Amino acid sequence: MIYLLTATFFKGVITGLILSFPFGPVGFYCMEKTLTEGKKEGYTTALGMITSDVIYGLIAFLFVNFVDDFIFKYETLCKIAVGVLLILLGIKKLKSPVLLDKKIEQGYNFIQNYFVGFGLASINITGILTILGIYTLLGIVRDQDNYMYLALGIASGGVTSWFFTVNIICFFRKFITDDLLIKLSRIASFIIMTFGIITLGYIIFS
Repeated sequence: MIYLLTATFFKGVITGLILSFPFGPVGFYCMEKTLTEGKKEGYTTALGMITSDVIYGLIAFLFVNFVDDFIFKYETLCKIAVGVLLILLGIKKLKSPVLLDKKIEQGYNFIQNYFVGFGLASINITGILTILGIYTLLGIVRDQDNYMYLALGIASGGVTSWFFTVNIICFFRKFITDDLLIKLSRIASFIIMTFGIITLGYIIFS
């Protein structure tokens, strides 16, 4: 029993690490936050995304049949919503001035950043398909006795991944000028918008 629970925990850690690879639109958003606003802002945004990963990981673990049916029915609508939101977010960030190291209203900003990260990750419910793929690859058995260990593992993997990602970005940030930071922020915003355009384009032409 202990072996099974330990194995489930470490499979959750691997799942969290894979889900936290900073290459998707939310990952780029978290990295841009870290670059332009600082370590705490980037990390709190990432924590929102990790929370969403944990919730969807549990949903996929406990209600896999319901998830399959729901995604089959509403996958196109969900992808449209994701594409539109990413485009709007990218446009908003491109049009807004880049404020480096914001210090005002920090408490509010931390809470806002957390829920923005959570919201962006949560709206992409088709990401559950990725989680199901990881579960299949790792051979995770649906056993309700293990769900807390799986959730703890996903959270641990995500927190660890983004702890190193944020700190690495902050280390190299010291050697980047403000002008370059602004340019990198614009590039990240454009990439986020491009993710949205690609998502909608895939729906239209598929």
